[in-house]
Amino acid sequence: MKVACIQSEICENINKNYSHIEDLLKKLLNKFEDCEIACLPERWIPLLNDISQNIQKERGDHYNFVKALAKKYNIRLLSGAIWEKRKSLKKPSVTCYYFNEKGEEIGRQDKIHLYSYEQGNFEPGRMLNIFKLGESKFAILICFDVAFFETPRLAIENGADILFTPTLIREDGMENWKIYLQARALENRIPITACNSVGNVLDRKFLGNSKILSFVNGYISPSKLRIIEGPLGESGFVFDDVDLEFPKKLRKIRLNEKVEKSKIKVKRIYNF
Repeated sequence: MKVACIQSEICENINKNYSHIEDLLKKLLNKFEDCEIACLPERWIPLLNDISQNIQKERGDHYNFVKALAKKYNIRLLSGAIWEKRKSLKKPSVTCYYFNEKGEEIGRQDKIHLYSYEQGNFEPGRMLNIFKLGESKFAILICFDVAFFETPRLAIENGADILFTPTLIREDGMENWKIYLQARALENRIPITACNSVGNVLDRKFLGNSKILSFVNGYISPSKLRIIEGPLGESGFVFDDVDLEFPKKLRKIRLNEKVEKSKIKVKRIYNF
């Protein structure tokens, strides 16, 4: 699967953000015209102190911008995380939309693990969706969803061949993020495309350095990661042609090696 991250800079003006993302997408496709799917960061628009001012109506302006972009450039796009209010829910959702190359909405994934201030202001997702692209399948895990081993494992147990994760990782969390991504890729033997933002938001600095993690063919025990990274501290993009077939073999081996928790007894030994 030919995948990419659109590592955009968060600008103060929303229209400038729109233009900036379109410019990055054009540059990506000029260089890699066969790119099949591109992912935006979790946050690619300015963030105001008053959370309520950042909430869109369901399928609002940001949704329509990404939808139109997918159709205009004939490419599948993941919208990053849009904050939107739905009539069916008491609180807003943090959600990522998947558009096909015709600009049609295929589905959406709500953020399951809400981070910090999000917990009191948003509705957590309750469903993990598995999407198709050709003969392959993928799941979308928004940022904090990767910090917990259960969500990636659930994705692969239900057929996912690759994970996409729109993120918003600030400067002091970069090292932990790198470890999380490598651990999730290795423990599940699955490629991961992780897209981070660049810029300053509410006195916090974001450095980008988006990553595409895959596996070097032929290395089984131990397996060997291939990591392609985006720019550090500036906007840009990162692209890779990810082999999804070899990791399938690795995942089969890994899942067969797993011992179910129900078969492991726990004995507490206390030394007084």
